[in-house]
Amino acid sequence: MRIIPSMNDSSSIQLAGQSKRHPTGRPGTGLLFAGLVLIGLLEVILFASVGGLLPAGRAASIGTQVRIHITPWAWSAYLMVLLGLLARLDGHSWLRRFANRFWVCWLWSVPAWCYFDWLNFYFMRDPATGLHAWNYQGMPANAWDRGFGYLLAFAAIAPGMFLTAEVFMRMGLARISSQGVRLGRPVQIATFVLGAALFLWPFVFHSAIANLAIWVSAIFLLDPINFWCGRPSMIGDWRQGRWGRTFSLMLGGLWCGLLWEFWNYWAIAKWTYHLPFLGNWQYIRYFQMPVPGLIGFAGFGVEVWVMWQFSLLVLGRLVEGERKNCPADIELSRDGCI
Repeated sequence: MRIIPSMNDSSSIQLAGQSKRHPTGRPGTGLLFAGLVLIGLLEVILFASVGGLLPAGRAASIGTQVRIHITPWAWSAYLMVLLGLLARLDGHSWLRRFANRFWVCWLWSVPAWCYFDWLNFYFMRDPATGLHAWNYQGMPANAWDRGFGYLLAFAAIAPGMFLTAEVFMRMGLARISSQGVRLGRPVQIATFVLGAALFLWPFVFHSAIANLAIWVSAIFLLDPINFWCGRPSMIGDWRQGRWGRTFSLMLGGLWCGLLWEFWNYWAIAKWTYHLPFLGNWQYIRYFQMPVPGLIGFAGFGVEVWVMWQFSLLVLGRLVEGERKNCPADIELSRDGCI
């Protein structure tokens, strides 16, 4: 494996949407600053509320609302940070150029996460306790408030991981390459069959241990389909020896997982885990998450990207980056993480 030394080298990977920086302007500064300020403000109020430092009355009420809504609000602010940071790195607004792509992904992320919730709440239950692999608690009583919170929180999942991966790509991971790996048709078919088996696991074995399968099943099941249909895929990248996108998506999923668990821990509206198949490891935790479970976030980043690429077989006409006669769009499709 090698790391190509310079982004200006002709053999290096050109990042999606990258162009010369504007000589005087600093695009994205306002969005980046606003996102950071909002996150900082939310954190100050959160910890003041947790520590009982807010006076009774309006201040305490605001603190309670922040603890209830910290996940959707903080993640909305984090998306602002990412979009501002990408604009600073690229020298122009990523969001302005690929607005449709961002908002379609933002909306798509909601049903994508609901698929995982559906598996968890209908097919993964510990027979001894009746608990699911994860459970929500302390949700707002008002249906509109709860629904809007779900929308903001779930909609940030996919773009949060993908845009974080885009930042990692620009930090140098895009240049990681090696000689390609031979992944012929038999290997591709075997991968697809394995994915089908993992996909069926939660439906056959109704227990929390099926949690092991749902974070990787779509990778094995859908990535070969993406490759056969000519979409960006892990198989396609690996055959060409291009590892940057894989590593970036894994790190993007892991980094976002660390943030999810950090903001979730002190929240009133939160999720908890019940993973008895981990044995005593279930009680060694990073905030609410058992430490071994953090590994799943790396696979989750790749899996959701594979699901997104599969969805673009249908949704591609709605987003930028799918016009094959445009070099910049081909570039985005080839090298981008969203």
